[in-house]
Amino acid sequence: MSAAELKILETTVLHASDIIYWLDGTTGATIGEMQRLDHTLVFDLSTIPGDVKVRQAPGKTILWRHQATTIIPGEATEAERSFVDGGSYLLTGTAYDTKGYYNPRTFSVTLGANSVPIGGQGMIVYPTPLGTRFGKGGGLVASLRFVSDERLVAWALLTATVIVPGIGSQIYRAQTDQHGDVHLPLHRLPPLPEGVTEYSVALSVEASLTASPEEPINTDDLVPMDLESPSVAGSFANPITFAIRPDEIQAIRSANKRYLAVQTS
Repeated sequence: MSAAELKILETTVLHASDIIYWLDGTTGATIGEMQRLDHTLVFDLSTIPGDVKVRQAPGKTILWRHQATTIIPGEATEAERSFVDGGSYLLTGTAYDTKGYYNPRTFSVTLGANSVPIGGQGMIVYPTPLGTRFGKGGGLVASLRFVSDERLVAWALLTATVIVPGIGSQIYRAQTDQHGDVHLPLHRLPPLPEGVTEYSVALSVEASLTASPEEPINTDDLVPMDLESPSVAGSFANPITFAIRPDEIQAIRSANKRYLAVQTS
């Protein structure tokens, strides 16, 4: 049978509802600059409409609604193929990385694109120490504990603002794992220019007093706290400042302590 003799009996028209892009929070200062993960995550969903279907792909999650699937007898016309808005809906749950390269996180997001092309929504996750790779820019390592009882600070978000002469400020972020440990790479940090021996960095933290190592959180729920100075014992601030070099991996500890101390502001 020639191609001209082929008869299309029916056409399945399937419209994507929305797309979640999973982004590495250490790879850019803004969500538009961050890189997608190169592998898939797994879900433990607590809220999802019964007609929503999910397909995982490296760095993204594609969703569609069963009600937006239409069977057209014969070959569908251009009008019949046109995008159908399936309506908005809430998706909540926890995302995990079975490779252990990224910290788990909870999320609650309203999905449902109302037009094409579908822009999708970015969701940020942060590498574990296992998943972190340092480059020529060097980086920071730390273990965070609450100063009151030396309890580990799980899932805290660190932000480093580096002042680069002639360029301005660069922002880097990383998250502690369930053990309170964090590796913060400075991939975009340029080499020291002639006449400059170090860069100044301001380091701040957002954390939760009630965070449990066994229960992942949404970083949107964290609140600013104070860090203890690496050079002056008992001096807490948010942020703390110190000097770094782009070719070094520097351990940050509070003065006279084996860890970086945290307390409420």
